[in-house]
Amino acid sequence: MDNKKVMLYINSALYSLWAILTAGSAISIYLKGAAYQAQGHPEAWIFTREKAMEAFGTFVPVLALAVVMTLICVIKGIRDDSQDKPVADPDLISIYKAERETERDVQAEAAKAKKLHIVKIAVLIAAVIFVIAGIRNGSMEDTLIKAINICTECVGLG
Repeated sequence: MDNKKVMLYINSALYSLWAILTAGSAISIYLKGAAYQAQGHPEAWIFTREKAMEAFGTFVPVLALAVVMTLICVIKGIRDDSQDKPVADPDLISIYKAERETERDVQAEAAKAKKLHIVKIAVLIAAVIFVIAGIRNGSMEDTLIKAINICTECVGLG
């Protein structure tokens, strides 16, 4: 087996181990806290900062080693080259092509939506400009008087 793949497997195994240990610690803290609450301390906190540091602090070296391995892989350019290659199965290729066509349709819809958004903003800006121009030339007062007259006539006060 290639040394690069071995490093990738070790890196994955370290992260998996850290996740398993962390989940196990969280479950352990919860079970101990629930048992303590059941013994007559209902107001006690199950998860505290101290309990978490005590439980997870022992796994920090595993996480640090995994991060160092990741940095080594990044610096050396080690990666899984097969992850970006399409599969050779004809059925999966047709599904892949259909997804690509769907992605193109989605991109076209996104472009249309972006153009529509720009048009909406332009119309909003024009509306704001016209409202400001109407206020400046005194049309707002005329419109208000007309609205008051129409309302009072409808109600029958005028």
